[in-house]
Amino acid sequence: MAQIFTTEAWRQVIIPYEIATDYDNPFLDVSIQAAFTGPDGQTITREAYWDGGRSYKFAFAPTAEGSWSWVVAAPKETGINGETGTISCVPYIGELPIYRHGFLRVHESGRFLCHADGTPFFWLGDTHWEFAYRERWDESNHPGMESMFRGMADLRVRQGYNVYQTNLRSDTWPDRREEACYWKKGAAGEYPNVSFYQEELDRRMYYLADLGLVNALGFGWFMSVFSEGVEHWKNTARYILARYGALPVVWTLAGEVAGYAPEPDRTNFINAWREVALYISEHDGYHSLQTAHYDNCRPFSEYYYDEDWYDFTLNQAGHGDFRISAHDFYSYCKAHPAKPFVEGEAMYEFCSTLEENGTRLCTADMLRRVAYTAVQCGACGYTYGAQGIWDTVWEKSENPAPFEVFNRFGITWYEAVDGIGAVQMGYLRKFYEELHFEELRPVLTPGVSPFGDFEEAGDHPTMHDPLTLAAPDSDRFVIYYNSNTRGGCRIRGMRDCDYTAQWFNPRTAEWSICEERLTPEEGCWRAPGKPDGNDWLLVVKSI
Repeated sequence: MAQIFTTEAWRQVIIPYEIATDYDNPFLDVSIQAAFTGPDGQTITREAYWDGGRSYKFAFAPTAEGSWSWVVAAPKETGINGETGTISCVPYIGELPIYRHGFLRVHESGRFLCHADGTPFFWLGDTHWEFAYRERWDESNHPGMESMFRGMADLRVRQGYNVYQTNLRSDTWPDRREEACYWKKGAAGEYPNVSFYQEELDRRMYYLADLGLVNALGFGWFMSVFSEGVEHWKNTARYILARYGALPVVWTLAGEVAGYAPEPDRTNFINAWREVALYISEHDGYHSLQTAHYDNCRPFSEYYYDEDWYDFTLNQAGHGDFRISAHDFYSYCKAHPAKPFVEGEAMYEFCSTLEENGTRLCTADMLRRVAYTAVQCGACGYTYGAQGIWDTVWEKSENPAPFEVFNRFGITWYEAVDGIGAVQMGYLRKFYEELHFEELRPVLTPGVSPFGDFEEAGDHPTMHDPLTLAAPDSDRFVIYYNSNTRGGCRIRGMRDCDYTAQWFNPRTAEWSICEERLTPEEGCWRAPGKPDGNDWLLVVKSI
């Protein structure tokens, strides 16, 4: 009997089947697929995931309103080959953008990410490397949260985040073998530990999806492709694709993909993970965006950029171990104008920075500088992180370990989650969305300082220069002054009309008037220096 379902556009429905036979390995010995055909003839192929016993299920989200049908392709002995069904896809009636506008893709311009319907998407992520099992579901030692996991996710949504940057951490480091809960091994090979998915990971994946968060999901860390082997990671990708590929996801492959070993290991890591990426590209019926969480080589790592499966760059600027330069961001975006750029890991709040002249606590001021520098140089998003959260520190230590590289200050998750930097990143997203970031492009503006006018500033920004974005028709300019900027700048190419100028305080999200009305002279205006020694943004709009 044909099954019938109703669901909203872009919302997942689970379609169950019971097969008529047993397999020695119910994961490796059989592949059951279904072709879903939509109202305009579009087809999405999905593989069923094994869910214990003889149970197999399809996870499917229709991408257009109207009637969808499916046909199952399975070995004859399963008893379900040729089974059919229909899905009535009705309009989504909620307010979550990921379902109102559809899953993510690269905009035709190649400069930013957008939803399926073309609506621009400014990436604002939060880092949760161990969300899958170490963040507690039913416990919390934060006075305002009943659940560690749910409390953090809820808070970030209220603060304006739209991405959860995660990793399954399904690699098996020696000190984590009891937590390596994704697989079981039998005489016929490895197979999914279904109880873990049913009892633990499903609810986490679904909770994030129900909040409207895009899960930027990695499978493990770079070194595990050697310890576990490429085929293991293809199997992991296959099962995760089948079970969760109809949710709003971005595949980030692996943490710090190339690692930090010398050659030939570095190239071997890159090549091995590429095999996994190509497998995902071939088998993902939704063609969800793919990228790689990069290592923090300088100026930037140079692998994968020109490969078809690789959709956008998720950089790692590091935590003080390298200089974070506007020139590096600007040069990347200039060299790769058709490959969107997101700064995906830099200067976690409360992190112990890695610096040659000694460590210090990373503050909101420091991470804010990286975030605004990246966007002003062409990035289309940023991922925040906080020490104590990514490494899931539950209790305060009386004597923080002096040799703990990243957390020498003993920060816990319940302290980190309330960091002011997280709030200020919410301001950042709202600021750029209101100014239509997707229309703005970096332009070089000569600096004006107490030391003189720098008309010959060169072809890239320095650490002191104001960083400027401009609309193509010059109707608005966004100028960022970091804490080192000592003067203003000279804006050129302005229209023959009056403008207004306002200051934006990135620490408080408050606006104030700079000039109620200004008139450029021969298309040029000398912008003033900032109000004080902090970081500021100056927004200049035509009237």
